[in-house]
Amino acid sequence: MTATRRQKWISLLLAAIPAVVAVLLYLLLPLFPGFTETVMTGGVFRALSMPYGWLMQWLPVSVTELLVVLGIPAAVVLLVIGVVKAARAPQKKAALYRLLRPIAWILAALLLAYMLLHGVNYYRRTAADLMGLELRTHTTAELATLSNYFAGQAATVRAELTEAPDGTVQLEGSLSHLLTEAGEGYATLDDTYPFLWGATNRVKPVLLSHAWSYTGITGMYFPMLAEANVNIDQPLWCVPFTAAHELAHTRGFAREDECNFLAFLSCSRHPSVDYRYSGYYMAYIYCINALNRLDAEQAQAIAASVDEGFRRDLTAQSEYWDAFEGPVQEVSDSINSGFISSQGVPDGSYSYGRCVDLMLAWAETEGIL
Repeated sequence: MTATRRQKWISLLLAAIPAVVAVLLYLLLPLFPGFTETVMTGGVFRALSMPYGWLMQWLPVSVTELLVVLGIPAAVVLLVIGVVKAARAPQKKAALYRLLRPIAWILAALLLAYMLLHGVNYYRRTAADLMGLELRTHTTAELATLSNYFAGQAATVRAELTEAPDGTVQLEGSLSHLLTEAGEGYATLDDTYPFLWGATNRVKPVLLSHAWSYTGITGMYFPMLAEANVNIDQPLWCVPFTAAHELAHTRGFAREDECNFLAFLSCSRHPSVDYRYSGYYMAYIYCINALNRLDAEQAQAIAASVDEGFRRDLTAQSEYWDAFEGPVQEVSDSINSGFISSQGVPDGSYSYGRCVDLMLAWAETEGIL
């Protein structure tokens, strides 16, 4: 083997090292949740993501959106140009090697960065464990009680707000204000649950949110930028809950069910009535949907008894998302479910609904059940 060929092989092996480390983390960390909690989430993740996330939040635009709209097409164009040049080069193998080597380095580095900035958090101690919540099988009657409780709380908080001309709720704050104060609910939880502390408190609006709604996605956390993004085309009263959900990711929680529960908890403690309404509103939806799967008749009876204004909001949200149903949303959900499953969550996107188990455990500690 010539010295030049040896150097090429060494270069390729070095490029594989970040990917190998990422794969080892993926395989081994689920076996050691205590180590993952203390060293990886509490140490590496916080050290890398929080300073970066704090800086990124001050940029007025979603950098994630810019990368999708501008960065991905630019990368495709550059790749096509590189392939064409390699095909036309006199020494095609050498030219192809020069093209693929930096791509291999970039992909391996991105894989490791993803694991350190987000992937490791799938394997930390569970939120229930950290918060001392006992997960058990609850009865349908208990789920009905909690659904009624959330409906009542939502109606009570809604009475503090005004209504728009169409009869739906009118939030007090502007959209920009809502996104800026997203972290204030978590601040009220810092003393009780110090692991919820985070440096990022602002969520970014996605300008192309209307088109984004065709995917059925309401928010997105992009780990490489430690940036929380929210769909601002959805009904405004749903935005605070989504913002709180995405901020849970910035605080080191990867599992969607846990982020939904933490979003509810932070919204319920938020000083803003807008956030409190959004939190109880979404908590009711998760609970009533879970009850409907177990006892449709009882769920329908509860739904028929809710406050009229609250029902108008529910109907408006349902009509909004009905308009976007189609193959794009189905493909998006399939991809999202597959990705979540690959991170060790076997029920994929259905895990979003498992936040109800956490809500029931919380309600038991609060004396609601």
